[in-house]
Amino acid sequence: MARAENTQLIDRFHSFYREYYKDDIGALGRQYPTGKKSLVVDWQDLYQFDPDLADDFRSQPGQLREYAEEALRLYDLPVEVSLSQAHVRIRGLPETTEIRDIRADHRGRLLAVQGIVRKATDVRPKVTNAAFECQRCGTLTRIPQTGGDFQEPHECQGCERQGPFRVNFDQSEFIDAQKIRVQESPEGLRGGETPQAIDVSIEDDVTGEVTAGDHVTVTGVLQLDQQGNDREQSPMFDVYMDGM
Repeated sequence: MARAENTQLIDRFHSFYREYYKDDIGALGRQYPTGKKSLVVDWQDLYQFDPDLADDFRSQPGQLREYAEEALRLYDLPVEVSLSQAHVRIRGLPETTEIRDIRADHRGRLLAVQGIVRKATDVRPKVTNAAFECQRCGTLTRIPQTGGDFQEPHECQGCERQGPFRVNFDQSEFIDAQKIRVQESPEGLRGGETPQAIDVSIEDDVTGEVTAGDHVTVTGVLQLDQQGNDREQSPMFDVYMDGM
């Protein structure tokens, strides 16, 4: 999108917050970051404010969430606090998608699925911005860790040699992370059908909130994970969700 359009969308979210979420943002500012770290937005409120913006959030959730969080960072709070790392989380989509009905067309879209938590991993630290220290000259090279694989520097920015490097934990940024597996509820299945499941990756303040056996509605973005390994890639993909 063009820069002017980006600014326009950020302004729309800013207007939406002033009209619908002024008190919620004030409460977030007073409790951030130890008590609260997210602004939870009901999709129906966004749709009532601007149906096109709400629909765009469902079809382009990654991009629209960036604009929503930038508008939150720029929001003028009555308290002296920066919401630089605060999240915007959407809930209350108008319908849920059956796990067995997820298809290729859902890739990258915001969905809501219902089911029972069958598995929840322990909450573990996940590096989001790794600081690599060159063992030859001590130069730090920071690399954002945005994909599924751990990204390392090709060469030192100081001495221009190919390492060796070690991760400087004090200079790196970490976040809590967890995976849960959500399975279809058996009461909604026809006789003889096997319940299907989907894995959901969740991060930061929503980790540690559910355990096996809980009935949940999960809102998140559908992602693809290619089957196979480094030597032999498959044209088939598994699906999972980045939980919001």
